[in-house]
Amino acid sequence: MLDAEFVPLNESWINSGTTFPGLVAALSGDVVLPNRQAGDGTLALIDRLGTDVISRFFVPSGNLAGQVRTQGETGDVGFSSNPNDVVFVDETSAWVTRFGINFDPDAPPENQGTDLLAIDPSTMLRTGERIDLSPLNTTGTAMTEDGPVEVTVYARPNRAVLVGTTIVVGLDRLSADFDAAGPGMVAIVDLGDGSVEGLLLGEGLANCGNAVPVPGAPTKVIVACLGFAQMFGDEAETRASAGVILLDVGEEDATIETVWRASTNPNSAIAVNHLVAIDESRVAAVDWGDFAAEAGDALYVTELQTGSQELVHESTGAFEIGISAYDPGNGMLYVPDAGGNAVVEFSIAEDGVTEVGSVQIAPGLGLPPRRAYLLE
Repeated sequence: MLDAEFVPLNESWINSGTTFPGLVAALSGDVVLPNRQAGDGTLALIDRLGTDVISRFFVPSGNLAGQVRTQGETGDVGFSSNPNDVVFVDETSAWVTRFGINFDPDAPPENQGTDLLAIDPSTMLRTGERIDLSPLNTTGTAMTEDGPVEVTVYARPNRAVLVGTTIVVGLDRLSADFDAAGPGMVAIVDLGDGSVEGLLLGEGLANCGNAVPVPGAPTKVIVACLGFAQMFGDEAETRASAGVILLDVGEEDATIETVWRASTNPNSAIAVNHLVAIDESRVAAVDWGDFAAEAGDALYVTELQTGSQELVHESTGAFEIGISAYDPGNGMLYVPDAGGNAVVEFSIAEDGVTEVGSVQIAPGLGLPPRRAYLLE
């Protein structure tokens, strides 16, 4: 935890031994943060695949406030709900995006997955409510040794943003074996009546699970489509299906305002990974490096209307730049670089981006930084 001046306050504020284990230890090996915290003096952590637990901690003490499992008892089935985000609605209502799929047709609703699951943050209990997203499943083509095969593509809800009484849910829309993808889509969920509609994001786009809020624009949502390739790392296929979409979410419906495609300019960076919004027109995102070519990651700020890109930071190795945090109050972007074991600070202005410093993060722990988060 760092203060407003970016000086480390505690190098190990929460760790796996912070408290005596309740449902699970305080941290497992696959932990992420929700898009937005509840804003009530707690910090929520999401233990994903195989752990399936939401934990909340008091700030600044770090004491455990409670834990809730995102599924019921499954016996020997091996189902993992794989929670990816938590959307806090109010003091007693929150919804968890469950990325996992249960292939048992007789599974009870609490163990079905591919949905939004309701929890009560005040008690850290499941309420029994869920919103099924399986109607947004589709089919896709997987390439096998025997040729192309049609397979089921599942909605796979990932990150989500609350706008009024509407939740915009990014959908990865991938098959069970991740060998096929469906057309890029988000789910528009009306909490008033529980209805679900799918909004297609543009022909050819795919893997559009990362929906993020836009600073200073409460009705806007930006969605990153990471693209899909039958052979992992195939640049041509990935470029053809990667892009960034700006949505405006009104009381009646959601509309597409801007679409930036990586395919529009063949020389542009495919900067769609670990995307954060700067404002309605600019995003910061990573173009992955390449292990084989010994090429590092590159972080760019992309102007969605014009497609212009500014190179902000490069890492020494592939898959080292993590998820950045942007503070609109002071125009600062904080970029975690695992290779350098540091968070690099950049000032973002209308006329460009300037590096202003960096901070080493707990060099003695051997746990390089992977995400920076602004806790307001």
